[in-house]
Order: sequence, then structure tokens, then C-alpha cells
Amino acid sequence: MARRTGTSTHSKIAWSFPFDRRNAILLAIGIGLVVCGYAAMLTALTDNPDAHHNVWNNPFAVTVAPILLVIGYAIVIPLALFYRSKSS
Repeated sequence: MARRTGTSTHSKIAWSFPFDRRNAILLAIGIGLVVCGYAAMLTALTDNPDAHHNVWNNPFAVTVAPILLVIGYAIVIPLALFYRSKSS
């Protein structure tokens, strides 16, 4: 059995939290898109539901709101969670 003489140097591995300022900004944009999507969906609400039975009274809520929600949930929020800068 060979015994190692001398001191072994253990270098400490520097670990930093990979969620930086750019990720936080992207996450805030994604949450903002989701909130705007739900707000756009609320524009279809009416005071008199009997007058608009089974009819959407606002096409903005039918077209733009789902697009905003899909972009927010499926693109921007995952991008914010998985994005890393080139230097790391």
C-alpha cells in the first residue's frame, strides 16, 4: 500500500444561483403576459348574460387572450426558467 505524502489541495467549487437579473425580468414579462391574457378574457363578461346566451360578445377575448396566455405559459416563462447566459 502506497501512502501519499504531502497535502492534498481541495479546491472549492464556486457555485452561484443561476437565476439572475435577466431571468427575473423574463419571468416578470411572462407573468405580465399571463395577467394581460386573463384580463383580456374578462372583457367578454357582460352585465346581462341572458342577452348574450351562448354567444361571445367580444372577439378580443376569443382571439388575443388565448394567444397571450400560450405565449406567456408555453414560451416566456419556460425561457425565463431555463435561460443561461453565455458566460456561465
